[in-house]
Amino acid sequence: MFKKCCSSRSEKNYKIHHSPRPIKLSDEMDSVIKKLLWYTPNIDSYQSSKNELISDKIYDEFSFSYIIGQMGMKEGQDVKWLWTRDVISDDEWKFFEGKICTNCQKIIISKYSTFSKVNALLTAIRNSIAHGHFSIIDDYFIGFNKKRTTTEPEDLKKAVIKIKPKLLLKALDQLTSPIGKEKLLAYAFKNVGYKVTEPKNRSRDFDLCLEKNGKKYVVEIKSYKGQTYLHPEHITRFLKRAEEEVPDYEKILLIDTSRVTKAVRALESNIKGFRIIDINQVKQLLGREPVDILAK
Repeated sequence: MFKKCCSSRSEKNYKIHHSPRPIKLSDEMDSVIKKLLWYTPNIDSYQSSKNELISDKIYDEFSFSYIIGQMGMKEGQDVKWLWTRDVISDDEWKFFEGKICTNCQKIIISKYSTFSKVNALLTAIRNSIAHGHFSIIDDYFIGFNKKRTTTEPEDLKKAVIKIKPKLLLKALDQLTSPIGKEKLLAYAFKNVGYKVTEPKNRSRDFDLCLEKNGKKYVVEIKSYKGQTYLHPEHITRFLKRAEEEVPDYEKILLIDTSRVTKAVRALESNIKGFRIIDINQVKQLLGREPVDILAK
């Protein structure tokens, strides 16, 4: 259940109206605010890059859980999601005005029907900065986001965000790095009891090596953009390399963009110690209630 504060509250007063103007920030925090305003992925900024782990629905729940976990927060306890049309209550809004606890991070935010959770969070932060409705207290950011409307007498209260922004940016950097997908899936497999390992005496890299209950797995992650189905020629190279390097590992080809043809499933059934995990199974691993998709 969401709690507005922790059990060891350490309260500090602050002013939402900046004084002096412009607001005085350390060099590090100045850089943090600029990154949140212009450069975080998938926000409404010309300088913003696009990243599928933030925008793609298949990764939505787990990308958000990964980021929140890296920040030391827990969804449900530290994060409260409202339905798209709901607004934050006056009681909760006022609780964070003028004073905050610097021992915990909290987020109250409305969902967007067209946004992923991470995208909704980054957009709310960006909007609170762009509209000047934020302040900095030590290493905390406190921001308020209202939605302006022509049909309501007052702007709608849609987000209150009290976080350590450096932790958020660090988690985003990990997720959007060239090996972000590997990090996210490694995190997902750890969640269902797997140990991420390094095989001995290997001369080439694989995306993931896993171990659970005495069994070892080598995982190759492939995205075949624009291809609805996986065909036999896609698997040959991986199998040859894995058999040479880690013959005692079960070989897993994980496809997060495509489904598998009957021909490939027939080929799979004739190869000992080899399995293909397709997009439907990946969704099970990354779902709200994760499933161990490698369990027999």
